[in-house]
Amino acid sequence: MEKISAYKKEIKFHLITNLLIAIFITIACYVHTPLGNIKATLIYTLHFLLLQFSLFGFIYVFSLFKKVFIILFPILFMALSCLSFWVYTQDISIDIGMIQAILETNLDIAVDVFSWFFLVYLILAAIAVYLILKTFIKLEKNTIKSPLFVLSIVGIITFFMVENYRFGALKRRLPYSAVFSIKEYLSKTDLILKNVNNSITSTQDDLHIVFILGESVRADHLSLNGYTRKTTPLLAQQKNIISYKNIFTPLTYTAISVPQILTDKSIIDTTNTATSVYSVLNKADFKTEWIGNQSLEKSYKDIVDTNKKTRIIDQFHSVLSFKKEKDLEILNNVDLTESFKGNKITTLHMIGSHWYYNSRFDKNFEQYKPMVSSKYVGSSSKTALINSYDNTILYLDSFLNTIIEDLKKSRKKTILIYLSDHGEILGEDGKWFHAQKHKASENPAMLVWYSENFREKNQEKTQNLIENKDKSISTDFLFHTLLDLSNIKGFDYTKSLSIFE
Repeated sequence: MEKISAYKKEIKFHLITNLLIAIFITIACYVHTPLGNIKATLIYTLHFLLLQFSLFGFIYVFSLFKKVFIILFPILFMALSCLSFWVYTQDISIDIGMIQAILETNLDIAVDVFSWFFLVYLILAAIAVYLILKTFIKLEKNTIKSPLFVLSIVGIITFFMVENYRFGALKRRLPYSAVFSIKEYLSKTDLILKNVNNSITSTQDDLHIVFILGESVRADHLSLNGYTRKTTPLLAQQKNIISYKNIFTPLTYTAISVPQILTDKSIIDTTNTATSVYSVLNKADFKTEWIGNQSLEKSYKDIVDTNKKTRIIDQFHSVLSFKKEKDLEILNNVDLTESFKGNKITTLHMIGSHWYYNSRFDKNFEQYKPMVSSKYVGSSSKTALINSYDNTILYLDSFLNTIIEDLKKSRKKTILIYLSDHGEILGEDGKWFHAQKHKASENPAMLVWYSENFREKNQEKTQNLIENKDKSISTDFLFHTLLDLSNIKGFDYTKSLSIFE
């Protein structure tokens, strides 16, 4: 008791500090999380306590440098409070996209930043800073000799232990998400894009390629591929549609799969140089545009930027947000029936079937029930999880069908290629989601639709498409397929990897 009494002011300071940090910063990351039941609530309470305990460790060590703490802590607290306000009110994601927007002064957020509510929030945060500093200045003990120092080291170790157990468990929450997003923003991408200086041409004309990059869709949950549930009823009624059920990739998360898909980099290639497919098509005088419903990750942002036009919708809500726009919003940002001269490739990047599944579709697609009611996987049955996942496939069916119906109105030679970046594990061998080695996550969905005009002008290519549908094909195919489809001359690519050969 004497030791506790001796360090009473120190304990009081850290209790007040952590309580105010929780109120103004960290709890914002939990308020929108669907919990569903007591078990999920307990799990997320434990998660919050581990986050807060790890923060205590870092803050204690920071507070040992008294002058630095007095100067920097108020700045950091107020900056993080501003970010947390957006998380509280709009479930905004604090990631590299947000940091880039802030640091490059082109922030365009649908939030009333200068509302009275926001000003009151900042005033309260400033009062919190005042209380923290007032208590801190009165401290008599706050050194490495304190027993709290040992506890702070345990807190810091807790951060690394939790992250080692599950990557991103704490890094994706405030304030860590802001710190690591800034670090990612300032870092350089590992992939170096080659310059395309060749004299490149295309012997195609009036060709419109619509490439749709999906997310977390496994091939065997499409009824087009024999799945017992009718998850693709609309696509099944379309003529000229071919589904490829034997696509393979060992790259089972977006950050590594997308750079490989969009370049000539092979799935087994360990080099850090590659050529963007858009760079080649640009040289061949293609119009290139990218409309995405995912925030761009550092690993493939430079590739996307090789498009002549780029548009990211709802860019400040990431896969972690529960208010993320549905994929059909993409179609409000692109005109697929627009007339144009020459050739064009339009890439649409979906949020697809990424967890949390219920956030990916609206009530019109709640066909399979019961569905999940909590973000915590352990609180839902396998049946409910698969039901929610299959509802995302129904939504995909509607999304692709809507695009196909639009493309039918075009006079161009039109072809649609859909490819998911990877698959998804749905309870097999006790595993869930992706970023793990498993045949379910390594077998992404892929299909092709072509217009009658395309078929008439490309009969041999169309026949080859049909004949190749049951072959085992790696995601290496896309780069070479797009160039082969475009009849590219003046650039070396591997024709044998094209699904048109």
